[in-house]
Amino acid sequence: MLPPAAVTLLAGGGYLSAQFTIEDVPLSDSVFQSQFSVSHVPQITNIGFWRRSGGRETSERGDETRTAHFRGVRDAHGHLMVVMTHNTDVADSWEREGEDPAFFYQFSPDGHALGINVLLHAMTH
Repeated sequence: MLPPAAVTLLAGGGYLSAQFTIEDVPLSDSVFQSQFSVSHVPQITNIGFWRRSGGRETSERGDETRTAHFRGVRDAHGHLMVVMTHNTDVADSWEREGEDPAFFYQFSPDGHALGINVLLHAMTH
């Protein structure tokens, strides 16, 4: 668990400020099972770094950033309100399909599974 962080949420045109805790979301959480069974948080590099590394490396800063994290902020009932990733550019897995087919094939299955799960979880919880 990370130390409490002040999280500002946009609510109904205004800002709602409160004290929340950012926590690592365990792989056993239902967000990882919404449609696809996600067994790990994929580390997806940005496409520029991937090209420079010849597609062999995903950690942009070596050992310092080798582990991808999925974190969240929960409400008083334990429901995820905010999710965030760290050490992964998961959005590149669905934003870059037109730029480089090899990048798309390498990263899209895991990235799409995680993205679709988060979307479905947000819509149903």
